[in-house]
Amino acid sequence: MLLLACSGEVQEPVGPPPAPPLPPPPGAPLPGVQPTGGEIQDDAGFPIFHAWLPAPAGAPVIGRGEWSKPVKLSALPGGGYRPQIAVGPQDELHVLFYDRSPRGDIIRHRIGPDWTEPVRVGFDKNRNWGPDLVVRDDSSVVVVFDHALPNFQSRGWITEWTGSWSEPAPLTPRGKREVGSGHVAHGQSEDLAYVWIEKALGPEHNFQAHGRWRIDGEWGEVSDFSDGKANAWHTNVERRPDGSVLAGWDLGVGGAEGALTLVQGRGGRWGQTEEVGVGERPHFAFGDEDHVTWFHKKEGKPLAVYVMSGKPGDWGPKQTPSEGYGGYHFDPDIAINADGVRCLVWGWDAGQDAELVYSLDRGQGWEAPRKVAEVAWGEPGLPSIGVDSEGAFHVVWNQGVRGDSHIYYAKLVP
Repeated sequence: MLLLACSGEVQEPVGPPPAPPLPPPPGAPLPGVQPTGGEIQDDAGFPIFHAWLPAPAGAPVIGRGEWSKPVKLSALPGGGYRPQIAVGPQDELHVLFYDRSPRGDIIRHRIGPDWTEPVRVGFDKNRNWGPDLVVRDDSSVVVVFDHALPNFQSRGWITEWTGSWSEPAPLTPRGKREVGSGHVAHGQSEDLAYVWIEKALGPEHNFQAHGRWRIDGEWGEVSDFSDGKANAWHTNVERRPDGSVLAGWDLGVGGAEGALTLVQGRGGRWGQTEEVGVGERPHFAFGDEDHVTWFHKKEGKPLAVYVMSGKPGDWGPKQTPSEGYGGYHFDPDIAINADGVRCLVWGWDAGQDAELVYSLDRGQGWEAPRKVAEVAWGEPGLPSIGVDSEGAFHVVWNQGVRGDSHIYYAKLVP
């Protein structure tokens, strides 16, 4: 394992890096059993496929790119899981993640680039999961998260920062319900769009994808994006420059091939849903056209990362920046700067080597992927990427093993 300096910078390893440990996958579904509900939730963010070796054959991802040395934003004993980053109007960096304490999974907020001390967001016990954030033009911050009790009964909540955090307010009803994958985007003026999945407690029920708007300070009715005949997973929603939003989720059996579905919205209204391919966990970037990235599992194993550009109803061909490279490819996120340079980051695990990797498209197609960092410990996952006013990219991700995972931050000037 690497030694970590007090400054938070990762020190270069001496000698060859150790092979990533293979943690057991507790709570993994049995073959032939459709996974659903809290019984199989892996809140630590380390999917079962990391324990399935050998990884798919192919060329390795070699060489570290020109990212800054990673800074570790979390600390033991709690560590860090599932980070999110948003860049403010003054290029301030807001990062959320959660750590693990005897009282529960607790959300932390830090502001960079000088990195303030972590401040608690949400509740001080039980499971505060899945935080998502946006920074508005006045530098205020909106956070949504899921709060789960020991029996997995849960609700969606919202809190806002204007120098201090407001008391959390509920976004979903109280009751024997299970809520997850909550995401938020800010629309025009102070409008907000919130999307999430929800179901009745118990494995016999399926998650549905939902959305609702806050217009002029008032939350509107809930829109049902899916009918509950198949489980919905991994919602996301992000803001276009004109104040409209694009949302997505996947439908199907968890861990298998899902139907990636999108919907756009503006000013309190949602459009028609559109199925665009096979895969899961969509993320978006917006320039002259929309850009969508996601990854594809086959038999539970993530084999490819895709990018598609265009507009709803008029998408261009699917690109595969991971094509030809061995290992597993998963959890992509994408950003585009004002010069039109696209940056794609994703998790890569080839068994003996596992790191966060990236590829740039400067207008001539996707470049060969390289490593963001060489942490040389555990598996990377769940990156979040943003871009500042100067065109630099900022990324955070979690990396490690169950019980020893941390949040890392790095910057790239393309």
